[in-house]
Amino acid sequence: MHDDIGDIERANLRLRQVVEAAPTAMVMVNHTGIIEMVNTQTENIFGYSRVELLGQSIDILLPERFRRQHPHHRASFFSDLSPRAMGTGRDLFGRRKDGSEFPVEVGLNPIETDDGIKVLSAITDISARKRMEERFRQVVEAAPNAMVMVNKGGIIEMVNNQTESIFGYSRVELLGQSIDILLPERFRHQHPHHRASFFSDLSPRAMGSGRDLFGRRKDGSEFPVEVGLNPIETDDGVKVLSAITDISARVKAGEKLAEHRDELERSNKELATFAYVASHDLKSPLRGIFQISHWIEEDLNNGQIDAIPQHMDLLRGRLRRMERLLDDLLAYSRAGRMEGSVSQVDLGKWAQTVFELQAPPEGFTLAVDPDLPTFTTLATPLEQVLRNLFANAIKHHDKAQGRIQLSGRTVGKGFYEFSVTDDGPGISPEYQERVYIMFQTLRPRDEVEGSGMGLALVKKIVEAYGGNTSIASDGIRGCAIRFTWPINIEERLTRANPAEAKL
Repeated sequence: MHDDIGDIERANLRLRQVVEAAPTAMVMVNHTGIIEMVNTQTENIFGYSRVELLGQSIDILLPERFRRQHPHHRASFFSDLSPRAMGTGRDLFGRRKDGSEFPVEVGLNPIETDDGIKVLSAITDISARKRMEERFRQVVEAAPNAMVMVNKGGIIEMVNNQTESIFGYSRVELLGQSIDILLPERFRHQHPHHRASFFSDLSPRAMGSGRDLFGRRKDGSEFPVEVGLNPIETDDGVKVLSAITDISARVKAGEKLAEHRDELERSNKELATFAYVASHDLKSPLRGIFQISHWIEEDLNNGQIDAIPQHMDLLRGRLRRMERLLDDLLAYSRAGRMEGSVSQVDLGKWAQTVFELQAPPEGFTLAVDPDLPTFTTLATPLEQVLRNLFANAIKHHDKAQGRIQLSGRTVGKGFYEFSVTDDGPGISPEYQERVYIMFQTLRPRDEVEGSGMGLALVKKIVEAYGGNTSIASDGIRGCAIRFTWPINIEERLTRANPAEAKL
């Protein structure tokens, strides 16, 4: 009998020693909630002495707003005795003697004693952890890019203000949703595999290295992004914090830089071509003028004035050729500038007017398709293109009569494709690239008046507005020169130079 009492006392002593040595506050209460045992950590954390706590209701350690519900929670625990965490899913707070509150975690354990079942509560002050969590949230909230934290299943658990701004969703709409909500649909089937791969090798890294990544806004629009992934250790396991940066401006700047680079390369190439051909084509009329002046001088010295009128005609012809060449050079140098007014053009009627202004020889006619569009565009550069194409078709025709046709259709990416077709001798395939080079002609200038700048000018103007040119001819009979022209010229002008869109 005495041995049994001794065993019980020794067991109680060991329990008290274990409770006293615990690093957390330990409080034992009976089924009515009266405190029967506390340890030193309880005194330290709550600010009460042991004497002040023993025999008091556990409610003394609770904020007043929670005391009314506590008997119900205690009764629920005693009806299903098992070790558990208290208040799962709720924020718990303790109350110190001075009335201040602090966040806690509470573990409950039933204890069998001679006086019946008791509850031993392990109470941990988590103020430091909460402060760290709050600082973490503040840092995330202050980040200049979108920050999204997801769990292993890809469920969103935290977002910041920038996420709402960039993606167009409210925080409430995102929390608890799959991260796939922020991805274009075509990428969603691959994402679980990529997520599993990241969790299998946890380390900070950039997402999708070597691939173009896109986000999807609430309105369904997509935009290019960069994503940095960081594993975060939490009490609930490893999470992934994604830093998402909208790089739309950077991508547009890169595209603009590439356009400028291409334009610079084209300009340099044109300059090199100009320097090469101008040395010949500009000097040729001058050499002719110099030679004719010698002939006139010789005739005057010899008293042979009968040939002088003929020499003067040749001289004036060389001067006219020089003048045309300089005019064409000026037109070429200005080609592609965003100038002139935007106006509505009925292309069928307008093309007839442009054709008639060329004063075509009798026997040359223009046929226009009945379904040519009426649209808003820069009239001046389009007129230059049509005028040069009509003049080219007439000038290089090998007969006294000819038929020119203008047709058109809509092609992809916001462009019309127009085609100027003639029934002349055509252009052999091996020469079709050459005719776009400045000062290049396929027939001697004594046979065909012109500088050889017409198609070079057409190509430069068309490409300046985002279009392209092509030639279809078998070199035997007939030639079709096609070019594309933007449907919405104002939109293209805005992208090229916003200031000039007001012209």
